[in-house]
Amino acid sequence: MFLKRFARFFISVSLLGFASCATQTKLYERWHDAEYSGPKLQKVLVLGVFKDDLRRRTFEATFSKEVDSEGKHAIAGYTLMPEKEDFDTKEDILAAVNKIGADSVLITSFKGVVKEQRDVPARVDYVPRRGGGYGRYGYGYGGYYGSTYEAVYRPGYTVTDTIVQLETRVYSVKTEKLIWAGKTKSVNASSSEAVIKELAALVIKDMKNSGLIK
Repeated sequence: MFLKRFARFFISVSLLGFASCATQTKLYERWHDAEYSGPKLQKVLVLGVFKDDLRRRTFEATFSKEVDSEGKHAIAGYTLMPEKEDFDTKEDILAAVNKIGADSVLITSFKGVVKEQRDVPARVDYVPRRGGGYGRYGYGYGGYYGSTYEAVYRPGYTVTDTIVQLETRVYSVKTEKLIWAGKTKSVNASSSEAVIKELAALVIKDMKNSGLIK
């Protein structure tokens, strides 16, 4: 019974750990305009450049929600420009910016998906040895470590990672210049929502560190 409870606990913890690290998004390139001297950005128009309009809407809605949760104001582009073709030109975007009084425009573009292989090395795990009782001779609580656990060899293997690449750019409305840019990689994404939330957190954090937002 003890071993069964232990096994159930171990499996549940392992699954939670796997779920928590299923998606790993990293900001691997970033830049900001060190000479930017304008006020801190407070209202951003969020635009997603994706082939599929549903993904574009999902991105803009989720990203805007994440920005709003940080105490800043963001507007999803599709609420002003429902179709992708509605912001084909600079004039289209400026019209939307003027309508809502945005001070910045954030544009995230989908750059593709790549596959990368990596080797997971072999390892040795120590698992409880089957046995009864709690005494030394029952291999329980009272026994030595070496007599209560046994080594199990796990062979190495090769896995293929799926990597989603995105590029994000932020422009100042006042100067119409690029003031922040970054590239991210999301490994083995569990969902598009998870990628967007992690992306938003990384962008917000770096822009704060760059002095562009509070």
